[in-house]
Amino acid sequence: MAFTLGAGETPIAELRWARHGGSLASAQMSNETWTLKRGGFLNPHVTVRRAGEESNLARITAHLSAHRIEVRGGRVYRFHRSGFFVPAWTISTESGQEILHIEPVRQGRKLEGGAVVSTPEGTRIPDMLLLAVAGWYFIVLAWFEDEALVPLEGAETEIPGSGPNAPVSGESRGP
Repeated sequence: MAFTLGAGETPIAELRWARHGGSLASAQMSNETWTLKRGGFLNPHVTVRRAGEESNLARITAHLSAHRIEVRGGRVYRFHRSGFFVPAWTISTESGQEILHIEPVRQGRKLEGGAVVSTPEGTRIPDMLLLAVAGWYFIVLAWFEDEALVPLEGAETEIPGSGPNAPVSGESRGP
């Protein structure tokens, strides 16, 4: 599984999982490679490291509704859902200024890609690529984990109108 992060048509990084169902991934940029991995059970977190290094470049600490991204050098960012029913995520400064908006794009139950939008203030932050890659990794991993639970839910829990033949964006499908 791999995703390309780009600015318009220009690829900036590729996020690739080492194996299906695992949490180890790598992010390849033009000049360096990072590894990303989920860890912890009671204290879940994600670490980002430069390939070959033992110390963290960044760490996402997961909490119930708001998460923290701590970057080497002491910088801290907030990472949270944009809304209860909205699948988008926001990264902001510690003072609450939004700098990055990440929204997954799906086709049915399949994650097709995403849109990442930086605010003008965000473009001036040196951690922007790191935040975008770490945030996207977290979102994709959470998506995979949610989808892994679907077979356990059973047919009786399907929401009416949500199946593969359900209308999309007001579109109606006839016989």
